[in-house]
Amino acid sequence: MEYVIGAVLVAIAILLIIAYFNRNKVYKEIDELDEKKQELTERPVADELSKVKALNLTGQTEELFDRWRHTWDDVLLEDIVQADGYLLEAERRADWFKFKKARASNEAAARKLEEAEKKIDLILSELGELIGSEENNRVEREELKEKQRIAKKRLLAHRHTFGKAAAVLEEQLESLSEGFQTFEDLTKEGNYLEAREVILKLKESVILILRKMELIPLLMAETTNLLPSQLNEIESGYKEMKHQGYLLDHLQLEKEIASLRKQLNVYKDFIVKTEIDEVEAGIRDVKENIDFFYELLEKEVEAKHFLVTNHTQTRDLIEEARVTNEELQEETEHVRQTYELTEEEWSVPKQLEEDIYRLGQRYDILETRISEQKTAYSFLHDELKEIQIQLQELQKEQASFSSFLKTLRKDEIEAREKINELRKKVTDIFRVVDKSNIPGVPDFYEVLTEETVDRIKEAQQSLKETPLNIKSVQEKLKEAIASVDGLERKTAEVVEQAELAERMIQYGNRYKRSHPAITEKLQQAERAFRNYDYRSALEEAATAIHKVDPKGLKQLEKMMNKKEQ
Repeated sequence: MEYVIGAVLVAIAILLIIAYFNRNKVYKEIDELDEKKQELTERPVADELSKVKALNLTGQTEELFDRWRHTWDDVLLEDIVQADGYLLEAERRADWFKFKKARASNEAAARKLEEAEKKIDLILSELGELIGSEENNRVEREELKEKQRIAKKRLLAHRHTFGKAAAVLEEQLESLSEGFQTFEDLTKEGNYLEAREVILKLKESVILILRKMELIPLLMAETTNLLPSQLNEIESGYKEMKHQGYLLDHLQLEKEIASLRKQLNVYKDFIVKTEIDEVEAGIRDVKENIDFFYELLEKEVEAKHFLVTNHTQTRDLIEEARVTNEELQEETEHVRQTYELTEEEWSVPKQLEEDIYRLGQRYDILETRISEQKTAYSFLHDELKEIQIQLQELQKEQASFSSFLKTLRKDEIEAREKINELRKKVTDIFRVVDKSNIPGVPDFYEVLTEETVDRIKEAQQSLKETPLNIKSVQEKLKEAIASVDGLERKTAEVVEQAELAERMIQYGNRYKRSHPAITEKLQQAERAFRNYDYRSALEEAATAIHKVDPKGLKQLEKMMNKKEQ
C-alpha cells in the first residue's frame, strides 16, 4: 500500500512539474505578444498624422487624412482591444492549466496584432509618401523654375544660334508655366500626390528642352555650314579630278552628294521643330558617307600614283623572271646529266615558264587598259597589285628551285667528305685493336668489320653512278655511318673485356694452390681467352674469384678504374 501511495505521489509530482513548465511557456508567449501590442500602440502614427494637419486639408489630402485617422482608430479601438482580450483569456486558461485553449487564445491574439501591424505599416508608408512628396515638390519646383529662367535667359542672349528653332523652344519653355500653375493648383487643393506626378513630368520636359538647347546650335552649324562645305569640297575635288583625266563615273558621287544635300535640308526642318533625335542619327550617317567619299577619291589618287610608280617596274620584273627561268632550265638540263631527278623536280622550270607566260599576258592586257584611259585607276591598281603578288610568289619558287639544284652538288660534296671521314675512322678503329695487344678478335667482330667495310664501299659506289641519285647516296651513307658507329662501340667493348679478362685470370692464378677447387674454372677462362671469347673468359674468371675472395673483385675493379683515370 505504501508503494502504491508513493507511486501516485511521484506521478502527481511529475504532472505538476510538466504543468508548471507548460504554464510558464504560455506565460512567456503572452508576455511577448503583450510587448508587441505595446510596441504597435506606440508607433508614431499620431505624430505623422499631426504633420498632415500642417498641410492643406482639402481634396485628396483631406480624403487620405480621414481614411488614415479612421484606420488608426480601428487599430486602437478594435484590433488592439480584441488582442488584449485574447491575451487575458489565455492567461486565465493557463492559470487553470487549460494549455490547449490558452495557446488557441494566443494564436487569435497574434493574428489580430498582425492585422493591426499591416494597417499601421500601410498608414505610415502612405503618410511618408504624401509628406515626402510635399517636401520634394517644393524643392524641385524651385530648381525647375530656376532652370527655366536660365534657359530663357540663354535663349534670349544667343537667339541667333538657334535660328527658327528659337521660337519653338520659347513656346516649349513657356508651356512649362502651365505645368507650374497646375502644380500650384493641385497643391492648394491638397492633392500633393497628383502634384508630385506633375513635377516629375515637368522635370522630364525641362531635361529634354535643355538637351535640345545644348545640341541644336551644334546640329545647325553642321547641317548649315560644316557638312554642306565638306560636300562642296568633295564635289569640287571630284570635278577637278575628272578634268585631270580620272575616270570616276563608277562612283556616282554627284548623285550621292545631291541625295545628302536633300537629307540635310530635311534635317534642317526637323531642327526647326526641335525634333533632334532623328537629326542626330541622320547626321552620323551623312558624316560616314562624307568620310567614305573622301576615301574613294583618295584611293583613286593613290591608285594613279601606284600605277605610275610600279607598272613599268613590274614589266621589267616579269622580263627578269623570264630570263631567270631560262637560266634555270639550262641549269636543270645540266644537273640532269649528273644527278637523277624525278619528273616532278625537273618539270618545275617548265611549269614556271607557263606561269610567267600567263602573267605576261595579263600584264599586256593591263598595259593596254592603262594606255586607253577608259578604266578607273582603282580597278587598274587592284589588277596590278594582284600581278605583283603572283610575280613575287613565282620568284620565290624560282629561288627555292635554284637553291635545290645547288644543294644537290653540296650534298654530293658532303657525302664524299663523310665517306672519307668514315674510312679514316675505320682505320683508327683498327689501330686501336692493334695497339691493345689482344691476341685476336672474336668471329662476330670480324663479321661486323666486313659488314662495315661493305657499307662504306656501297656508299662510295653509289657516288659513281650516273646520273647520281642523291637520295640513294644519302640512304647508303646513313647505313654506313650507323655501321661504323656500331663497330666503334663493339671495338671498345671487346678491348675492354679482353684487358679485364686477362687481369682477372692473372689475379685468380694466385689462388690455384690454396684453392684447387677453382682451378678448373680458371682453366676454362684461359681456354676462352685463347679462343678470343673474352666475354666468357671474363665471366668464368669472375665466378672463380668470387668463390674464394669476394672482396678481391672490388679491389681489382678499383685498380682498373685507377689505371683508366
